Amino acid sequence: MRWLSRSLLLLGIVSLLGSVGMPPVLAADTASSDVAIIRQGVVIEDDLYITGLAVVIDGEVHGDVVAFAAEEVVVNGLVTGSVFAATQNVTINGEVTRSVRVAASRLTVTGTIGKDLVAVAANVSVDPGARIGGDALLWSLGADVAGRIGRDLGGTLGSLRLSGEVGRNVDVTVGRLTVTGPTMVGGDLSYRSKRLAVGLDEVNTRGVVVHETPLPPNIRVRALGLLGRMLVVMGLTASAILVTYGWPERVDRATRRIRRNPLRAYGIGFLIMSSPLLVLGVGALIVGLAPGAVSLPLLAVLIPLAAAMGGVVLAFSLVAGAPSVLAVGRGIRRGAGIYRAIAVGAAVLGLVWLLPVVGWLVPLLALPLGMGAWVLALRAWPEPDPTEPATVSS
Repeated sequence: MRWLSRSLLLLGIVSLLGSVGMPPVLAADTASSDVAIIRQGVVIEDDLYITGLAVVIDGEVHGDVVAFAAEEVVVNGLVTGSVFAATQNVTINGEVTRSVRVAASRLTVTGTIGKDLVAVAANVSVDPGARIGGDALLWSLGADVAGRIGRDLGGTLGSLRLSGEVGRNVDVTVGRLTVTGPTMVGGDLSYRSKRLAVGLDEVNTRGVVVHETPLPPNIRVRALGLLGRMLVVMGLTASAILVTYGWPERVDRATRRIRRNPLRAYGIGFLIMSSPLLVLGVGALIVGLAPGAVSLPLLAVLIPLAAAMGGVVLAFSLVAGAPSVLAVGRGIRRGAGIYRAIAVGAAVLGLVWLLPVVGWLVPLLALPLGMGAWVLALRAWPEPDPTEPATVSS
């Protein structure tokens, strides 16, 4: 998970490099180093923007803290504003007067948060001595909440281990809910899950305990999805007709490449479509193995490169379907004209794409196949006309 956390650092690279200011200061401070430490007794009288392999705040910051680190962000002192952090591990041992916003692999709260906690993290731990004055909103694979939450507890979690006190309501979507000890809930305890919660006899609530099964997708959402697919089919059909009108010989040649060697065409197209993901995967592997000081420049290069390649692939996808659609149409209506074959192929692929599960095979097959056919057609020499006599040179 180190590479996932380090990739979040790019969100804060812009305008974060500077020098460490000593108190008192009159403007927002910025700091950047391998290990950035605000030592005990140091007071910063403004907002603090800080980066490094690790960020440790033992002193006081009378303002907001925006921290991006490769390894961890630890708050042991006092922050009178809010904390915004993106790193691998975030630990709140001290006091944050206002809110905490976190994107991390792991979040641990043992201290005090004056207002709300919003966290996107693989694991969240709110220890028994922790205090959160406002709401706690969590998106996590697993959370252990045992402290005191002043208002509501909500979010979407893979598993939730609950104890302690919640001032108002608990409203979560969770894979598994387990009450691990005496729990006080000031309002209702509502959870959406396919499983029944364990340990509900430990809950003392002033409201009701409500178990709801996850709702199926709304009919309007399904209708919008079908409408979106239909519009995409119409757009790609128009694109295929325009491409064929502009380059009929190229499209016809690419279609013949599909019929002659479909596996080769699909392999080439699949490599083209997956190239952005391959770049990100290689970058993630390098970042996970490289030191933190080297990972930031690598991410700064690899992520824009992958984004640019993704844009090229997306643009190529607008014309990639023409050979595939024409190949399907000619396979169904042999001898049909090129435009009639495109209409037939587009109608067949569009109807298949509207099917609930099987439909996703259409773009997974048609787009790589068309991209590979275009590449093979561009590389191929013009084919000889069979009506012309062959010439033999001595």
